[in-house]
Amino acid sequence: MLKALVAAVGALGLLAALGLGAVLWADPAEGDPFETPDATSADLEDVAGHRVFFGHKSVGYNILDALPRLYEERGVAAPKVVESREAPLEPAIVHTPIGENGHPLEKIAEFDRIMRDGMADAVDVAIVKLCYVDFREGRVDVEEVFTAYRDTLAGLSRDYPGTSFVAATSPLTTERGPLGKVKAALGRGDTLGPEHNVVRERFNALMRAEYTEPGTLFDIAAIQSTDASGARVSYERDGEHYYAMEQAYASDPGHLNPDGAEVAASAFVAVLADALA
Repeated sequence: MLKALVAAVGALGLLAALGLGAVLWADPAEGDPFETPDATSADLEDVAGHRVFFGHKSVGYNILDALPRLYEERGVAAPKVVESREAPLEPAIVHTPIGENGHPLEKIAEFDRIMRDGMADAVDVAIVKLCYVDFREGRVDVEEVFTAYRDTLAGLSRDYPGTSFVAATSPLTTERGPLGKVKAALGRGDTLGPEHNVVRERFNALMRAEYTEPGTLFDIAAIQSTDASGARVSYERDGEHYYAMEQAYASDPGHLNPDGAEVAASAFVAVLADALA
């Protein structure tokens, strides 16, 4: 461990001397104000009494796993949470993983199929969340994905007016640490670098501009990047502004720990309650 640390420090100095700091480092930047939604007892009861569908991947499990604790702490009976593609016959949060990571267009199309195969007629509100892995530099056409997402939700809203459809921003990863930056410079980087959060912010900015009414957007990225004091974890890289996940909320670079998951779960319920209203 000590050898790795010494090597990292030496490599950082070498990279700085070579003028590569701008390639690896992002500058802190002021983020837009954001107030993380917090579910009231009425919100919790309202969502527990309705039928909800949630299409997601791994960060979605973090949020769902936090719901029992959230409800218990607020003294409200928790909803039934069921992993299934069968339409619910009673109040419940029905959820299922959607598609394969790295293929966001297929995820959106699969969500549309599930809705049209009977789910949309059965639920009161439905939401589909893409994954941070779906947005990587050089691997995705952000405009194409946004257009498909927007048009799919618009078509479903038109065809199923009795169901509320909620959009979601892309989750984020934490800012890469010094050792990770060194590895990236040496060609051994992971898929969690700042360049990928830049791509996620391009998509998320389009989503925020499109879905402005209460109950229409679950802004998981803004929730992840807003710390307990209300400050945003915000940077600028190569002239582009972006956000990263708050370290205190992270169990690893891409997933929520129990505290972060509970913050996100409370916001999730608050947004669903707004959609139901």
